[in-house]
Amino acid sequence: MSAELVLMKDGQIQPFAVAGAYLLTKSGRTREEYRRDLRHYLTWCAEYGLDPFNQKRAQMDAFKNWLAEHYGNGAVNRHLSVVSGLFKYAMAELEDLIFRNPASLVKREPVSNISQATGLTFEESEQLLRGAEAYSLRCAAVVHVLLLTGMRVSELVNADIEDLGEERGHRVLHIVRKGGRRQTVVIPPSAWAALETYHDGRTSGPLIVTSTGRRITRQGIWDTVKRVCRRAGIRTIRTHDLRHTCATLALESGKPLEAVQDLLGHADPRTTRRYDRARNNLDNSPSYALDEQLRAVAARRQAEAVLDEAVEVLVDEALREVLATAELVGA
Repeated sequence: MSAELVLMKDGQIQPFAVAGAYLLTKSGRTREEYRRDLRHYLTWCAEYGLDPFNQKRAQMDAFKNWLAEHYGNGAVNRHLSVVSGLFKYAMAELEDLIFRNPASLVKREPVSNISQATGLTFEESEQLLRGAEAYSLRCAAVVHVLLLTGMRVSELVNADIEDLGEERGHRVLHIVRKGGRRQTVVIPPSAWAALETYHDGRTSGPLIVTSTGRRITRQGIWDTVKRVCRRAGIRTIRTHDLRHTCATLALESGKPLEAVQDLLGHADPRTTRRYDRARNNLDNSPSYALDEQLRAVAARRQAEAVLDEAVEVLVDEALREVLATAELVGA
């Protein structure tokens, strides 16, 4: 079937058909993000009675201004890039009808190279873990894995129990990173214990499931984190903030930047480190140091609670003695 038959009807361009065809060139998480951004663009055009493929620079600047009222600079730039990609696709498929890409002319907004994510402190992280454990076994598994490994939510959602394993004495999970690259990440003791307790003997299927047994979604993970934050009495964070927290606390624990980059699966052009990384990144995984730090915080909190209780008992006994003495003197 020709592109014209799919994208045209009665001699008119069908914007949603073009957008749908463009989305077919993407996959996975990228397609979901592009679909959302294109929906915003097409909705904006419909709201103002504009033809999505008959735009001028001034109209695209107006769309940018509309975006700026609702999103940060990074999201504004992403929307513009997605719309620019849509025009490029349309120009290639409908070359006799669309001749320019007005989105490419719009100036992008400056974006800071400093992360704006709001990571948690060690104390807040330990409080979140305790809150997750008190809430449910699934919450405990989700929060432990995301916080201690720094993996992306999509990587957790797509993981299966069969991806768990052991390598050279390390408990590990084999995940698929962006671009389809596979990576082995350490699952430290606390996270492994949370997963084992949650699975309760289940040996196959999605790593995390809903109450009906279906694979959990990214939205489901987000809802879980929000509920746990409220239960734990800490500020509500985004799921990506757990990844940010993992990186920040691992660096605070003294792990080198290169090890944290390996943990998070960031692209590293220094291929000369590849062999050292493949051999040593399990032994040096920042997840171990992070797990130890959080357990130390929990132990300190428990010790403080025991001490407070002991002091309270002593104070009560001393007060009773004072009152008894006062009664004797009065008599």
